[in-house]
Amino acid sequence: PDYNGAAFLALALAWIANVAFGAESVLLVFVALLLVRLVNRSTGPQWRPLDTLGVLGFCVWAAQSMQQPLILLVASVAFALDATLKQPLRWHFFAAAACVAAFIWMLLGGVSLITGELTALDWWLLCAFAAGIVVIVTTSPEPVSYCDTAPDRLDRMRVNAGLVVGWLAAVQALLTNGSSAWLETPIWVCMLAVLFSAGIRSLGYSR
Repeated sequence: PDYNGAAFLALALAWIANVAFGAESVLLVFVALLLVRLVNRSTGPQWRPLDTLGVLGFCVWAAQSMQQPLILLVASVAFALDATLKQPLRWHFFAAAACVAAFIWMLLGGVSLITGELTALDWWLLCAFAAGIVVIVTTSPEPVSYCDTAPDRLDRMRVNAGLVVGWLAAVQALLTNGSSAWLETPIWVCMLAVLFSAGIRSLGYSR
C-alpha cells in the first residue's frame, strides 16, 4: 500500500503487455487483489460474513473458470493468515477449510493440477522474483498508509503477508499453465512493478 507509484507503473506495464503480447486475462489479477486486501486489511474493518461468502464463491468460480485449482489453496492460505495475524478473524479458518474442500472437489472432478511445463529459465525467473519478495519482506519499514475506511495504520506483518499471497497467486498460474502464464495475465508485470517501486524507495531511504 505504501508503493503508490507501483499502481501507475503496473497499469502502464499491463497496457504494454496487452498490446505487445495479448495479456488479456485479468481475472487472476482481481482474485489476487481481493485476497491481498483480505490479508493486509487495507480496506479497513474486518470482513462481515457476507463479504467472506462472496469472495469465497468468487474464488471457487474463478478457479473453475480458469481451470486453476491451485487458486483455492492460495485463497485458503489467505483466509488462514487473516485468522491468525493481528486482530484475527477466527472463523476464517472455516473459509480456509472450505477452500481446501473445493480444491479436492475440483481434483476429483478430473481437473488437472499441473498442465504446463517449466524450463530452466522459468525457474530462474521464479527464484529471482522470490528473492525480491524476501528482500522486501525482511527490509520494509513500518507502513505509513492508513486503511481506506478507518483511521488505522496498516500492520507491517499483514502488509508483507499480503504481498506473499499476491506472489503465490502468480506462481500458481505459472505452475498450472507453464511458461505461457508469463504473458497470459498482467499479474507478473504487476509483481515486477511492486519490486521496482520497492527498489527505488529503498534507494531513496539509503540516500
